[in-house]
Formats: sequence, structure tokens, C-alpha cells
Amino acid sequence: MPDQKEWLTIEDIYEELDHSVPLDTIRSWIRSKRLPAYKPGKGYLVKREDLEKFLRDSRTMPPDE
Repeated sequence: MPDQKEWLTIEDIYEELDHSVPLDTIRSWIRSKRLPAYKPGKGYLVKREDLEKFLRDSRTMPPDE
């Protein structure tokens, strides 16, 4: 099993999701605080476990009407 990074950049998330979600959408999730992120410097970092929880929760939420 490949070694997985604990902290992901926005670009890492884009790669993890096989480019299926635009970078602007990922940034929007972070800005709206739907996806927890930390900004230790110039860019955002997301914990892998937070991304996994966000994706699990997003799949079980009904679409907005």
C-alpha cells in the first residue's frame, strides 16, 4: 500500500479526486468552512481524515432544493 500524506494541499485534493472536482469548488468548500482547513502560510492544508469525512458526509446529504 502506498504511503499516504496526512496533510493535503488543494492541488493534492484535486489529484485525489481524479480531477473530477474543479479547484475553485474545493476552494469554495474551504472558504465556506464546509471542509476544515488550516492556513499555516501561503496555502491551505487539509487533513486527509477531514477530507474523507467530508466526502462521506457529502454523499449522504440530500441535494439542496
